[in-house]
Amino acid sequence: MKSRKEDRRRVFGRTTVLRMILTLALLASTINLMACGSSSPSPSPSPGDEVAATNTITDLADRSVTLESPITAGVALAGPSYEKIFMLGQADSLVGAHFYMLDRPWVLKTNPNAAKLTPIESPAEPNVEGLVELGADAVFFWDYEEPLASMEAAGLPVVVVQNSTGNPKTAQEFVAYQKREIQVFADALGGTAPARAQDWNAYFDEKVAYVTERVGTIPQSDRKTAIYIYGEEGLGVFSQYSYPSFWLELAGGRNIADESGAEMDTVVTMEQMIAWNPDFIFMGREDSTDLVTANPAWSQMTAVSNGAVYLCPDGVMYWDYSSEGVLLMEYLAQKMYPELFTDLDMVQEVTEYYQRFYGYSLSAVDAQRILDHLSPA
Repeated sequence: MKSRKEDRRRVFGRTTVLRMILTLALLASTINLMACGSSSPSPSPSPGDEVAATNTITDLADRSVTLESPITAGVALAGPSYEKIFMLGQADSLVGAHFYMLDRPWVLKTNPNAAKLTPIESPAEPNVEGLVELGADAVFFWDYEEPLASMEAAGLPVVVVQNSTGNPKTAQEFVAYQKREIQVFADALGGTAPARAQDWNAYFDEKVAYVTERVGTIPQSDRKTAIYIYGEEGLGVFSQYSYPSFWLELAGGRNIADESGAEMDTVVTMEQMIAWNPDFIFMGREDSTDLVTANPAWSQMTAVSNGAVYLCPDGVMYWDYSSEGVLLMEYLAQKMYPELFTDLDMVQEVTEYYQRFYGYSLSAVDAQRILDHLSPA
């Protein structure tokens, strides 16, 4: 009598043979089907087809973010993000943007494809489900904690490109910060963006040196006093550590609102404005100087009586809040110190900038309209 162990071996052996026969039959059938179904063999999948390429960057809030590479469905929410992505040559990688940007006349003039993007309402508190439905593979956002956490919980990669706190404290830090902002966008976008960022940073350094070397010999006590105002009946002022204040400083001016002690922006009284009595009044984010020039309360001020009230240019984005800020620095410097910048042709500066960084050929008339804060003709 055979042992149970031998019986198990016999059963195992038979089972193994049957399995081998079935496997060979299935293989032969599969080969037949492939031969009949196609006259040429299908290519084997490559590793790149199976696993999407990724790119890990450090954003402006020093967070590590992993993105698909290349980005093909970005959403530009933070204020200047559309403009900077456009400037870096990657606007076609977007599927949505801050609704305000998509209505701007010079955006539609220089990049008509912007009209095809989905406008995002309430960009600071976006509809997360809507972003998921768009297939967003990168969201360019502020550092606002709650919406940022909600987007990440939904699996959306978020790149912080604007900080709500921690602005630079000196003009030198501001210059470095401007370049870092551009670099974060370039790192996230990949492709040709890093080379474009390098070109912009070199241009930026060149223009900053051009302006600051000329105004650098002016003693602090002799510098023109200026104020950069907005809305609120003209009594809203950009003060220390704000972008406009740094642009004024680089241009050789002394932002008298810095003396208020307020940071970023504040609203002051008419009495305070009269007491400051600046040499120049620059107006940003407004469409008319009437807030000042048509109000009798301002008429006694030096800047008003001397005709030194200027509506700042406005292009693809506010000049005080975008890569076009480098042009604003030149504009401010020439207005305050025309004798130092007789060789500065702002029409030429604008046309060259738009060609070099937006890939758009402006006419001289269009460039002048931008300088005059006008929409395209």
